[in-house]
Amino acid sequence: MNKISDIKSKSVILKLSLICFSFLFLQIKLTAQSGEEIFNTNCTACHFATADRLVGPGLLGVTEKRAQEWFVKWVKDSQKMVAEGDKDAVALFEEYQIPMQSFEGVLTDAEIIAVYDYLANPEAKPTSEATDEVAAASSTDDALITQGQKVFKANCSACHSIGANKVVGPGLQGINDKRSEEWLLKWIKNSPELIASGDADANAIFNEYNKMPMPPQAVSDEEIRAVLAYIKTPPGQKEVAAEKTDAQGTDVPKDDNSTVMLILLVVVIVFAAILLVLLNKSRVSIAKAVAEKTGDTYNGPITLAEACKHLISNNKGIVAVIVIILFFAGLVDLMDGAMQIGVHQGYKPEQPIKFSHQIHAGLDKIDCNYCHSSARHSKTSGIPSLNVCMNCHLYIKGEGKTFTYNGEEYPMAEEIQKIYTYLDFDPNTGKYGDNQTPVKWIKVHNLPDHAFFSHQQHVTVGKQQCQTCHGPVQEMDVVEQFSPLTMGWCIQCHKETSVATQGNGYYDDLHSRMPEEFKNKIMQDGKITVNEIGGMECAKCHY
Repeated sequence: MNKISDIKSKSVILKLSLICFSFLFLQIKLTAQSGEEIFNTNCTACHFATADRLVGPGLLGVTEKRAQEWFVKWVKDSQKMVAEGDKDAVALFEEYQIPMQSFEGVLTDAEIIAVYDYLANPEAKPTSEATDEVAAASSTDDALITQGQKVFKANCSACHSIGANKVVGPGLQGINDKRSEEWLLKWIKNSPELIASGDADANAIFNEYNKMPMPPQAVSDEEIRAVLAYIKTPPGQKEVAAEKTDAQGTDVPKDDNSTVMLILLVVVIVFAAILLVLLNKSRVSIAKAVAEKTGDTYNGPITLAEACKHLISNNKGIVAVIVIILFFAGLVDLMDGAMQIGVHQGYKPEQPIKFSHQIHAGLDKIDCNYCHSSARHSKTSGIPSLNVCMNCHLYIKGEGKTFTYNGEEYPMAEEIQKIYTYLDFDPNTGKYGDNQTPVKWIKVHNLPDHAFFSHQQHVTVGKQQCQTCHGPVQEMDVVEQFSPLTMGWCIQCHKETSVATQGNGYYDDLHSRMPEEFKNKIMQDGKITVNEIGGMECAKCHY
């Protein structure tokens, strides 16, 4: 009996141990996933989780080289550590000559530790999303191009564009004409080996890009051929070209309808005035002729003004109705005009630096939160410092490249040079001077002072995309105010927008306290809107 009890006791202990171990493993797994998401959002523009260098060093093994406490301090404010004389911090700064962006106030200690834990054991991922699919798809050009697009996005898009624009590495437009397939296969699979072999083209590229080697890519020959096919003829190329032509207005003439209508209105008014004068003269002449023929004297109105006065005095009822109609029509028009005061929809000022969101957010796929990092944590989205720009533009200088801005072509190097000028940075020596000046950006989106709006509430809690309010920013070269941002527009959005409650910890407590009767009532249509949980209360926006 004692043995049986002992066995049962050990069994219970074993089960409890397994449960605790499983829970601990699950917690580690969740933390790693969270750390991976944070890493992908904030760090991948400059770092790989592997040993390969991007703008900054590869982070493989960083948890073995640096203590967690040091890592947290470095991520939060690397320049402070450099200024304090930390040996490792100074060594890194001297090696890379790039001040790392400060994440103080952007990431919490817990989030940085989550990234640290993720880097300690990042899950191995295949470098290609579909190795087997390439061979199967090679029978048709369309399938090959589509597959190449997948491989490119998974492996190449962090450093290259398929256009002529530089990202970290060169733009790949026309690469099929410049290099042979055999050379490209060698270069992509192991560029350091090709450089070491003395290949002239490989060494020229290596020297041009500040001797920053392209990381070897673990992709097959079939995948590389698929990528080359995609670069040569990306899907939807004709449609994109047609849209671009139309957007730039080079082949599609655009008339300013409002100006044409105004001119037509003026012409009609002038013509009507002349016609009235002529008709009045004819009327007076006929009336005088009739009076002379009958032996009477004409005493009626002579001028057009007198004729109008006479007409009004004889038709007071009709005139009163017309006046009332015109009064209310004018009142409605006045109210419509008053409602547009402070509404700047379509406003797009030209900025001191011609920054194209179409290139950065559209073509290069840079996450909005990488530059506007405070949108997730504060009321405002924030204007990124030029140090954020320098994370890439220390290397990308735009020589010989042009870009479209507001329908016109501009040299890319000139705009990047403006960044250097504001920072008092010498790109030849890599040194910063002491005469730095702020960029006087022009604010595009303005809300009244009495209206409260929090980016954090909408982006982090509400899970809203930037495009919900700002429109397709990734397609804009010059950013403009896309939405009216009026009270009515916000109210309509709150009435229609579903609250993203699934897996959203912010609303867990709300759900637990919500009476079942009320929950069933508001869930009749299968969703909870902002309006249904108090989003229409005046104090939400007017405090």
